[in-house]
Amino acid sequence: MKHDLEKIENCQICKSESFKLYIKAVDHNVSGDYFSISECNSCGYRFTNPRPKEKTIGSYYKSEGYVSHNSTKKGLINKIYHVVRVIQFKRKHKEIISMQKTKGKDLLDVGCGTGDFIKHMRKNGWKVDGVETDKQARGLAKKEVGLSIYSSIEDKRLNKYDVITMWHVLEHVYDLDSFLSRIGSLLKKNGVLVIGVPNSNSYDAAYYGENWFAYDLPIHVSHFRKNDIQNIFKKHDLKLKAIKPLVFDAYYISMLSEQKSKHSSIFGIVRGFASNTKAKKSGEYSSLTYYLFK
Repeated sequence: MKHDLEKIENCQICKSESFKLYIKAVDHNVSGDYFSISECNSCGYRFTNPRPKEKTIGSYYKSEGYVSHNSTKKGLINKIYHVVRVIQFKRKHKEIISMQKTKGKDLLDVGCGTGDFIKHMRKNGWKVDGVETDKQARGLAKKEVGLSIYSSIEDKRLNKYDVITMWHVLEHVYDLDSFLSRIGSLLKKNGVLVIGVPNSNSYDAAYYGENWFAYDLPIHVSHFRKNDIQNIFKKHDLKLKAIKPLVFDAYYISMLSEQKSKHSSIFGIVRGFASNTKAKKSGEYSSLTYYLFK
């Protein structure tokens, strides 16, 4: 596959020009080619470099394995994913309510995929909007939710919201500063921003190395750690209130990582358990949810 790549010259967080190679990993979904992750020598932020130009990145999502853009339940992992997702929705809903400073119920889900989360929230009395850039997923979401799903956060029809959620979205964003400035403008005063992302400092990331599924190169252009999230949101006047684990992600990511390693996905259940057990002491879960306030 021919790649149209761009080289990153400055760290998006601290603007340093000094990087080192962190790891190389293969794109198992589409191209079968290796991509590199750089680490900033100043702040430690990790990012795909070079990366496909933004205008070409859509072609790297064209995989049946990209679950959030389709509703397939074929295969063991997809079946488990859809069952666990319902449990996750209930947990996320409960956590959001516990974190809110207000009782407002206007919610925007950015990167809503096929619309399952906002469908769940609407059933529980929330007024919901969704943003999804992928045309196919957006069409499925419109059918699922029966509401308008916007194609961009720049759409002028978007209002201000009590809660904005982004589940495994920020790692796909090319220009973090401009994106987060826009997100901040859509958040009401005392509103809560909820961001779930993989944690590249987790035990399972270290164990699987280049086969860690959550590197997901090249469509993941950032590979966050706790410090990265804290540092970038300071620039946007958003205060971090809490960090919560997404415990099921350790199992899901580990099962897919085992597949990439040419092993049975069942071994991922054991590794996911080990990751969560170690994270109880370190706090470095496979994926983390950050709750931030304006």
